[in-house]
Amino acid sequence: MDAVTISLTLDLSKRNSTLNEITRLRQTENNSTTLKATVLDHNKEIDLSQCSAELHFKKPNGEICVQAAQIEDNDVVCTLSNESTAISGNAEAYFQICNKDKTIVNTTDTFYLQILPGLMPVNKIENELQPIDLHTLSNNNERKAEWI
Repeated sequence: MDAVTISLTLDLSKRNSTLNEITRLRQTENNSTTLKATVLDHNKEIDLSQCSAELHFKKPNGEICVQAAQIEDNDVVCTLSNESTAISGNAEAYFQICNKDKTIVNTTDTFYLQILPGLMPVNKIENELQPIDLHTLSNNNERKAEWI
């Protein structure tokens, strides 16, 4: 199965931030989401052939991570790392574009991601309650399942 590619149009003038919908992905999907951004400057495509790019990503818990991106066919392409999608919630990101010699640095519009919770089994310690866990309770030989 190939990675899901999400296409974005981002402007260095930061005037078109409302063009992009919220991107949704699932927590801990291992390297399965690729962002492909067409970068504009005042609605005109720019030449990125001599540039480098990084993804600056603010996780739902407020932690910032920076990840290298590639320039492919004049688009910025970045496959989200497992670290970026480890925490569910709302995240925000932008691409930083640099000349090869790093003399000019610019950033794109901010775009938003919603990382949906993944349902993963919990390795329980015996008799320790978990936040979302189905326990079997015993009451006078009557057994029932209850969400706690």
